[in-house]
Amino acid sequence: MDKILVDWEHSMMDKINRNKETAGFPTPENYNTSESEVKDYIYDKQRILDLDEERKKNLVIPGIILVMPVIILSYFGDGTVILLLGVGAGVVLSLLYFVVMRLVDNIRLKKMYNADIESYLDAVDSFVDEDRKG
Repeated sequence: MDKILVDWEHSMMDKINRNKETAGFPTPENYNTSESEVKDYIYDKQRILDLDEERKKNLVIPGIILVMPVIILSYFGDGTVILLLGVGAGVVLSLLYFVVMRLVDNIRLKKMYNADIESYLDAVDSFVDEDRKG
């Protein structure tokens, strides 16, 4: 998933609201959708995009995952080797957590994908980009 603006929702809605009265601006109806569907879609997509940012800030779950192997392996003895094995296993499990959560986010984005709305949003971006150039 490419890095998308943290505030993508507001930037898209701002583009739509600023230009919807402009002649030649794409309308949702031309893309087999409605304004309310577009707003809901943008909102839902932003929520999924925000989950990844929230996980990077809130490290409680990865921290627990990191420490648990050390605690479990300490039951079988103590020493530097067991400590290093526990830390290594914790790091691997924490990285696996981030990979799995990113996959879950990508699956959610693919499930909610709506070609009509995405085409409309692309048309909005193109219109605004052309308007800035011209």
